[in-house]
This record gives sequence, structure tokens and C-alpha cells, in this order.
Amino acid sequence: MSGSDSLYQVLCVDDEEFLLDLCKLFLERSGDLKVDTALSASLGLERLREKEYDAIISDYEMPGMNGVEFLKEVRAFDENIPFIIFTGRGREEVVIEALNNGADFYLQKGGDPKAQFAELKSKVDHAIKQKHAEKILEQERQQLLSIFDSLDQVVYVSDPKTYEILYVNKSFQNFLGHDVIGRICYEEFQNRKTPCEFCTNSIIFTQKPLPYSWEHYNSVFNRYYSIVDRVIRWPDGRDVRLEVATDVTEAKRALEELNAAYEEIASSEDELKHQFLELNESREHLKESEERYRSVIENTQDVFYRSDAQGNLIMASPSALRLFGYDSLDEIIGKNIADTFYQNPDERQKLMEILQKKGSVYNYETPLLKRDKTPIWVSTNTHVYYDKNGAFAGVEGNIRDITDIKKTSMALRENEELYRFLVEHIEDGVFIVQDDLIVFCNATFANIIGYSRDEILGSPMYEYISPEYRDELIWKCHNSKEYDVIIESSEIRFLHKDKKTKVSVIISLRIGEYKGRHACIGTIHHAARLYEQVEHSLRESRAMLNAILQESPIPQFVIDKNHKVVYWNQALSVYSGIPSNEVIGTDEHWRAFYPEPRPCIADLILDGRIDDLVLWYKGNAKQSTLVKDAWSSIGFFSHLGEHGIWLYFTGALLRDSNGDVWGALETLEDVTEQKMNEEGLREANKKLNLLSETTRHDILNTLTVLTGAIDLIRDEISDQAASSYLQPVDTALDTIYRQILFTRDYQNLGITSPVWQSLPAIIEETIIQVLPKEIRFTQDNINYDIYADAMLGRVFANLVDNTLRHGGTVSEVRVTAREEQDMLYISYADDGKGIEDSIKEQIFNRGFGSHTGYGLFLVREILSITHCIIQEVGTVGKGVVFEIHVPSTYFKIHQS
Repeated sequence: MSGSDSLYQVLCVDDEEFLLDLCKLFLERSGDLKVDTALSASLGLERLREKEYDAIISDYEMPGMNGVEFLKEVRAFDENIPFIIFTGRGREEVVIEALNNGADFYLQKGGDPKAQFAELKSKVDHAIKQKHAEKILEQERQQLLSIFDSLDQVVYVSDPKTYEILYVNKSFQNFLGHDVIGRICYEEFQNRKTPCEFCTNSIIFTQKPLPYSWEHYNSVFNRYYSIVDRVIRWPDGRDVRLEVATDVTEAKRALEELNAAYEEIASSEDELKHQFLELNESREHLKESEERYRSVIENTQDVFYRSDAQGNLIMASPSALRLFGYDSLDEIIGKNIADTFYQNPDERQKLMEILQKKGSVYNYETPLLKRDKTPIWVSTNTHVYYDKNGAFAGVEGNIRDITDIKKTSMALRENEELYRFLVEHIEDGVFIVQDDLIVFCNATFANIIGYSRDEILGSPMYEYISPEYRDELIWKCHNSKEYDVIIESSEIRFLHKDKKTKVSVIISLRIGEYKGRHACIGTIHHAARLYEQVEHSLRESRAMLNAILQESPIPQFVIDKNHKVVYWNQALSVYSGIPSNEVIGTDEHWRAFYPEPRPCIADLILDGRIDDLVLWYKGNAKQSTLVKDAWSSIGFFSHLGEHGIWLYFTGALLRDSNGDVWGALETLEDVTEQKMNEEGLREANKKLNLLSETTRHDILNTLTVLTGAIDLIRDEISDQAASSYLQPVDTALDTIYRQILFTRDYQNLGITSPVWQSLPAIIEETIIQVLPKEIRFTQDNINYDIYADAMLGRVFANLVDNTLRHGGTVSEVRVTAREEQDMLYISYADDGKGIEDSIKEQIFNRGFGSHTGYGLFLVREILSITHCIIQEVGTVGKGVVFEIHVPSTYFKIHQS
């Protein structure tokens, strides 16, 4: 918070002082904002120089400097402070200009002040909290980069798609000696012109968020590295590669020296004898050598051991404890190696026989046992050694745990056998091409094209492909990237061995790796006759579809999922004056309707931009009740025709047989004449309503005169019999009065199009504000908007009137809503005397009941306009329950 207190500081700028005071009053009511005001943008800039603010609210139209100009001045010295345009101007270009210049939100004045300032408060809160969150995230990012910069390891971040270097830590930057940010990682670190074949991007993105560890020798730096790679999220939202590498060159070289020393020791028996003689003669030298290597032996992962002539263990490095599961070397020193560590002691005898013949073994694999009898596999480099007299003294060497490698190797062997069995027995032909030659094929492949496998292997692949497919297939194989799918279940023709028959096959082909080299790997399935029939049917279906679209009198076009036109029928060509060859294959279908590029309704529903339908079609877009994902709208196009035309257009998604969207269809209908008729009817209705209102006013005045005169006559007549003749006149006048009142209500029914209306707002206005205080009101789950006639409020007003007039003693009214099976059920209930079962339907008839007799009839008529129904389902003696059924397309969750 910018101020010295705990409140967020907000600056509000407007040239109308009373609006500033009102804005300050509303925003400060919550208790978490402190609002300063300024009557012009220039005064606002002075306030900003004097004080730091958390957010700015500005009007657009102000003398001297408007809101957008004020925004530009603010952004010149502060790019981050939240800025909200709050104005009565709602033009699209103003909104776009404000947002393009860095406004966080744009809010239009007008309407209910309470709701308007509540929304403004929400926008301010959201903007302030978002900016504070971004500031905290940036601080945390800087702290993390500071930690990376303090590490001795190599730390860098790169883009996995472009290989651009996004970050390196200081120690690595100092090692490189120049700035590499923005350069390509494989060029800078590997001195290559293409991406590294050992790059781990595909691995870490497959197993994210898990890290991947590996080792690598960098020939450019002449260093060995132990590396950990993982995927992290960069501040701009993309997934990037983080690599942390530790320099293990010295350890690696020490190990190489050790291995070289052992190879030298075991090089020959004569040299070994000579070395033993030298060691006996210079014990001090031996001690120094032993000290030099002891640290390496004690800390290496491999086990170094020595046995005596009887096969007992006399020396082992500490790593033997980890490998075999013992607690101390005392537990194993002196033990017979064959009996203690071997699953089968005969295996030890086999090794000794080889050593007696050759003197040494390298990478000799054998199974051993851990202390708990768990089997393990090891690889050993072992040689015999002799005493000072040249007599056999035992064996010594190193042991490496290869259990995991052995398990993997065995699994790979099993998989290889399984795959070989599957490839040889599946009905599909399988083949592999390298350097344009077939290097593998199964028997099925050979049988399909009539050759033997021996004839096929090593021959050019393209000799077997029908000429009309060769060039395309060769080009795709030569120009596709690794792991690209070249062909997915497509039909081509192969040449049979007889050179006459063309074999139709379904082929799938992709780029992969075979025996470590780039290869095209494919399968074919013999489906000649069946596929010919299917292809023929598909061609006929496509021709029929094309004929339907082209010959349809309704203008229409189809775009694919890339918004390129694939169909533009003849009717649309004639209607728009644009021939199909000008637009097919382009995204310029807008030319038929608009003077400049903008999305059509098909574009918006194809991209799922349903919210933008409101912006582009100014609230006229409606979702179809018959077809899923279809929307329609109506608009006036002043540049079409001589005087402009009205078009009704519908867009719908197109899906393939798998249900995947591949494009969208838009159809057009000229409704100019209909709109002109509607306008004529609307004008006629206005005149009729005026006439009706005038006539009704005169009739009501006349009824008043007649009613008064009858009352005077009744006062003057003393004869009861004569007075009774006036009763039918009273009844007739009352009927006329009720019918006149009904015409007043009914004349506006259906005059305007249905609109979305807030159910909570209607209940507040027609029930809560009307019910007497002694009647308790409860409501539950009413947070919905209803699409209905503008007279929807009269529905609930009449229900309340029915309760007050006919409910008897009522103490509670309840309104609830629930969703069931694509229907919204709105329930209005009271605890009055209820309605008898015999008249539950009659109460909705015109003229039924006392008072006007038209209230519930009007309720049902209003609801029926948008296919809603109402019925009474209460119990006599417990109160009424009016249940309104709203179909799924006519209700939605209310957005506050």
C-alpha cells in the first residue's frame, strides 16, 4: 500500500465534481480505500508528483487533456500503476485506444449507480491485487536468480523450441567470457550449426516435472559435467529448459588414471613380477603410491578386492559394504568368496580356470549374492597376482554393480523377441527404409507385392511404388523432421512383381530411428477391393455434398479450422459479386459483408470466442436451440444493395466422423423485406396503442360517469324491487371495467424482443419491496438470468397480488430455484389456504375468478412467449405452489 496508513491510495480524476464526490463516497464505504480527487488531468499529474498511489480512475472526456492523453503522460513515468478508464463514452475506438495505451480496465458509466460503483470497486481491487502479486513474483524471481548467480555450478535456461539462451548465471558467464543471452545454445556451448543429437528436451518434456540426470563430455570446453535438466515455467508463461551442470572433470580424470594404472598392472606377467620386485626394493615408493590411490579406492562406487590363493577375501574397499549389504569389513574379511558371495560356487571355479589360462579378465559378468541372499549382477576386471617368489598368491581386481543394466538388457531382449514375433505375424506389411533402400521388411509386406524378402532387401524402395506417387513420397521422406508423421492411413498403389498389377494399400509412414540412424518406418495394409468401394462411395458423397452446397439457393460458405475458405457456393457468388476462385483458399470471406477485415460469426464460433459475439454483434447473437454450437444474428449492411440490406446469418461448427471440429459453415438470408414489415407493424402498433390508450381513457371516464349516475339513482329509489333492476347494470359495468384494465396490460405483451433479465433484481422489485412487513420472505438458489418477455416482472407481481388477495392468512412467501434434466424449476409458494385440485387449471383461464380475472391468464401468456410453462402444484390448506418451468436455452447463471 502506498500510503502511510493501511489503506490503498486511489486517485480519481473527472471534470464533474459531483461525480467525483459520489465516486469517493462509494469507494471509501468498504473501508480499505482512501480516494483523492482531481478536477482535471493536469491536477491529477500534480497529485501524482506529490504522492504515490496504488491505482488511478479517470474520465475520458475532460477539457485540456482527455483520459487517454492523461494515461499516456502517466505511462511515460510509471508503466505499472493500475489505470481504469471510467466514462460515459462507449465507442469501440475509445476502448481500443485506451487498452492499447496501457489501460488495465475500461468501464462505461450509466445505469444503476449501486451496481456500477460496485463493479468499479471490484475492478480497482482486482487491478491493485494483481499488480502487488506481480511485484512479489518479480522479487522472488530476482532472489532465485541471485541464488543461481552465487552457485559455482553451470546454470542456464533456454527455449526448447528456438534453442535461444534466456539466462546464464554469473559463474558460467565469467567462464564463457562474453554475453550469450539471446544466442543459440548449441552454437555457443557445442560449436555446432544444428541441434545436438543428445539434447534431452524430448526426455524432460515427456517426464515433466521430474528432473533428468545424465553425464556429458563437452569437447569445446574439454570438461566433463554431471547434469540435471528439468522443465520450469518462465515469467512469460512458456515452459523452458533449466540445466544445472557440475564440473566433474578432475574426478573423471582421476578415475581414468586409476583404470589406466590397473591396466598397466595387469599388462603382462613378467612386468607384474618386475613391479613386485621393484615394490619390495622400494617400500617407501609403494607407501606413497598407496596413499595416492587410497582416497580414490575408498570413495569410488566400484569395489576393489583381493583374495589369497585359497579363495578367501583378504582385502576389500568400503564400497563392498554398500554393494553386499554388510555393516563392517570385519564381517567379510577372511570369508571364502565362492561360498559367501556366489549363487553357485561353480561359477567361481569357471572364473579361476579362465584366469589360470589368460591371467586376467575384463568386463566379466557373473551373478553374486548380497547378505540377505538378494541376487545381483556384477562386472569384474580381475587378474592373478604372485608373491615375491613368483608363486600364485591369489586374485585381485574391481567389481561394478550392473544389476539395473542387466535387468534392462534382459527386458530389451524380451521386448525385441516379442516385437519380432508380432512383426512377423501381424496382417500388416512392415518395412524400414534407409538411404532410399529397404533394409527390413516382414513376410506380409513381401507377399502383398509378390516378391520374396531376399529380393526386396537392399533394393530401392521407390521401385515398388506406382509412378504417380513416387515424387511426393520421395520429397516427404527427404524433407521431414525426425518423428514427423509423413502419411497417416492414406491410400497409394504399389507395383506387383508382374509389373502389370497395381496393388492398392493403406499406408502409414513416419520418420524415426533404426539401429541409431535416420529411417522411414512404414506399414501397409492390403485393402484394394474394399477400399476402392469405400473410395468410390466417398467420391460420390463428396460430389453430392458439393452439388447440394453449390446448387443451394441459400448463400453459404465453409471455412476450415485455419479460417481458409473451402466452399463458396454459386448463390453467394451471385449475391456478393465475388466469384469463388477469388476467395477459396484465402481467409478473405469478410469481403462479401464488410469494408475492412473483421471476423464473421463462423470465425468466432470456430475459435470458441463466444464472449466476442457480444462485442462484434452488439448483443444480437443467439445460440441455436436445435443445433449444438450454432449461433445466429441479424444486422444491417449499409454498403450492400442500393439502400442497404438486412441479413440474418447463422454459423455452425462442422465435425468429422470422430467428432473433431474441422471447420465452420455460415449461411445467409436476406430479411430486408421482413424487417421493413416488422418496422411497419411496429409503427402501426404504436398508433393502435395510442388509439387504445385514448379510447380506454375515454371509456373509463364514461364508466365513472355511469357508475356515479347509477349510485345517485339507487339513492333516489326506495322501491327494493325497482332497485334490483340496477344490479345487472353494475355487473355489466364491472365486466367492462375489468376488460378495459386487461387491455392496458395485454397491449404491451410481445411488442419487444425477449431479453436477458436478472431474477434476483426482479424478485427484489416485485416481491421484497411490495410484501407487507408482517409477511416473512425467504429465497434460495435464485442466482439466474432468465430470457423472457420484458413483462416478466408482471409475472411475479401478479403472483404476489394473488397471495395478498386470495391467500387468506399468509405469514410466509418463499421463492426457490433448482436445475433438473436441462430444465430450471422456479417455485413461488406461500402458506395460505391454497387452491382446490378441481380448479388448478381453470385459474389460468381468461376471466376466471374475482377481481379482473385476467392476472394468471396474463402470467401464462407472458411466459409462453419463450416456451416457459407455469402450473400450480400446492396442497389445499398448506398454501399455493406456482412452479415455472424454464427450458435450458432460456436461463443461465447470473453474473454479478
